[in-house]
Amino acid sequence: MGLFDSIKKGLSDLFGRVKDEAVDAAKDAAAEKADEAVDAAKDAVAEKADEAFDAARERLRETQETKKREKEAAAEAERRAREAARVCSQCGRHAAPTEKFCPDCGGKIVEKYRVCSKCGKQGTGDEKFCTECGGEIVEKTEEIQS
Repeated sequence: MGLFDSIKKGLSDLFGRVKDEAVDAAKDAAAEKADEAVDAAKDAVAEKADEAFDAARERLRETQETKKREKEAAAEAERRAREAARVCSQCGRHAAPTEKFCPDCGGKIVEKYRVCSKCGKQGTGDEKFCTECGGEIVEKTEEIQS
């Protein structure tokens, strides 16, 4: 082999190594960029998930507060309705919450209310049938427990 062939082979080998090193460096750089992109995507997804979780937790808290207020309002409405339903069993006079017997006639104080005979829904007004199930609205009387 001649001098030029040797130089040619040496240069070819050198260019081959340089090319291989450049390819390896490009692969390493691309892999590093890909890892950075994956890490950034993971962070973004984790941040969005945290935001969604916080929003869901806030909606749940608001829903619980709303249900609590509705339950308290329903309990207060029931208390007022029970007070309004307190009457004398003999003369029908409305009674105060503390009265056990009527001051006018001495009759026992009872609770009178209207309720559906099928589903138990409290009747309002003077309707004859339940708006929930169609059952008949009947008047009930309960003795007040001391």
